[in-house]
Amino acid sequence: MGCTQGFAATALKMVLVTVCVCALGHGSFAQQLQQIQAVVDGVLSPQHAAQVNAPLRGLPGVHMSRVDHHTSNLFMQVEAGSPVDATVLANVLEPFGVSVRCFRRSAAGAEPFKHLDPQNCGTPPLPTR
Repeated sequence: MGCTQGFAATALKMVLVTVCVCALGHGSFAQQLQQIQAVVDGVLSPQHAAQVNAPLRGLPGVHMSRVDHHTSNLFMQVEAGSPVDATVLANVLEPFGVSVRCFRRSAAGAEPFKHLDPQNCGTPPLPTR
């Protein structure tokens, strides 16, 4: 029975070490993520938002992307080294008739998430069509 207890104790230690390593690794990974927020003008419907969002997910370093028709907001999580900036977004969105303004990039989770106000985000809204 002593051998079984020794094996169980060793196995438990290995599990604890594995959990700690995974938790620490996840924490450092999360610190490397950044979030991008922007206001998108010209999104006509939820279906159009899905079309617009599809190529954004394929950009280098993008982990998650969402274009929301109702709030006119774009939210992305990207790796810190990702080249995605306002110019890249503008170039990707232009063929869809969509423009971007009020671009913000910061550390993921640095502050609570809040939608950007399309009418008051620091850049005048585009004229309606």
